[in-house]
Amino acid sequence: MNSTSAEPLRVLLVDDDQAFGTAMAKALRRRGFEVSVLDGGAEAVLALGGRAGPAPHVAVLDLRMPDVGGLEVLRRTPARTVPVVVLTGHGSVPDAVEAMRLGAYTFLTKPVDAADLAPILEQAAAPASPALALVGKSPATAGLRELLARLADADEPVLLTGETGTGKEVAARTLHHGSRRTDAPFLAVNMACLPGELVESELFGHVRGAFTGADRGKPGLFAEVGNGTLFLDEVGELPLAHQAKLLRVLETRTFRAVGDTREQTFRGRLVAATHRDLRREVLEGRFREDLFYRLQVLPLELPPLRHRREDILPIVQHWLGRVASQALAVSPEAEALLLAHEWPGNVREVVNLARRVALFAEGGQVTAELVRRMLAANPFVQTAAAAAPVTTPPEGLTEGAVEEISLEALERRHILGLLAHHKNVTHVARILEINRRTLQRKLKAWGIEHDDLP
Repeated sequence: MNSTSAEPLRVLLVDDDQAFGTAMAKALRRRGFEVSVLDGGAEAVLALGGRAGPAPHVAVLDLRMPDVGGLEVLRRTPARTVPVVVLTGHGSVPDAVEAMRLGAYTFLTKPVDAADLAPILEQAAAPASPALALVGKSPATAGLRELLARLADADEPVLLTGETGTGKEVAARTLHHGSRRTDAPFLAVNMACLPGELVESELFGHVRGAFTGADRGKPGLFAEVGNGTLFLDEVGELPLAHQAKLLRVLETRTFRAVGDTREQTFRGRLVAATHRDLRREVLEGRFREDLFYRLQVLPLELPPLRHRREDILPIVQHWLGRVASQALAVSPEAEALLLAHEWPGNVREVVNLARRVALFAEGGQVTAELVRRMLAANPFVQTAAAAAPVTTPPEGLTEGAVEEISLEALERRHILGLLAHHKNVTHVARILEINRRTLQRKLKAWGIEHDDLP
């Protein structure tokens, strides 16, 4: 086992299938891993939240469990620092994609054996190199590196803005690792994943008896971060009722745990990020104007990938080198496809593609056909189809018939079906792995306003 330290990698295996858990734990231990096994999601929430003994280096999480499912585990642990590899069946690939959006490192479809899992665990647990985090050779990326270096030791809050997937957390970590705070923790929490009723307790902590069920005290992130960096991702999702409390922390550098009368001092540095236009949020009454200006002391906008296309191939090569179990060569035809793609999901989309390509590449070669398949709306359709049961043809078609429909019409049908079901443009945009504005432009081109939808 290639470990980055003398101690074995600690693996947390969470699966309600006890036979699988026992067999996989035994196989991984033979390979030098230290494995602990849990058979339910409720215990996993405690373990990944750092409230149940020493944290593992990496976790393996089954998505389908009867008590608390894998997706719910990810939602309840937004501040976790443990990389998570999720396991799913062929029929739940959409759930696995949602898990990636909730911060999972990657996913594998069952059945899986230790030979396949072991290298993925080592890759997930390998520490990222801060010097290599911002990959690219474009002028925009070079300018971003310079600005981050200048802001690294500033004590004032930094507000990172930009489209979804442009690398705001990478920028926040770069700020931290380039500062004098590098020996202190970097803690991150995604406000969009944090239920409103838990925001105050997660950020500020609570004392015993502060509310029903609070049988013991819990320090919040503002206390746990110490002299380090606290990263509030998607700060635009912070409920209005809690925005005044965040403003008070920034203005006075003090806070109170829920149910406590004592003031505590915030000694760390705050970095916030959002993909929203906070000025518009202020005008529409969803974000406090005074908090906006307090966060806006050191604003930094991250450019989308379409404005730094020179970075596409270096990012692909970098991530293939990190996640692939073998050296992979990208063919010129594959490179041309990568450069021609729009990348609405920005760097996150590139990283996800690299992870998929690394799992499916054969013979040490990344071909144009593989890239084309991995860029498809459902890259696993060929894999899943082999195991899928035979179904009846769509209504109105006889067996063996082909529905003659244009790609645009098929896209329109699919998107409107998703909107009719979910009734939320932002959620559907996430399912489609495009940004919200791209989806809105498509709807406008079709003459459809969201309010017109059923």
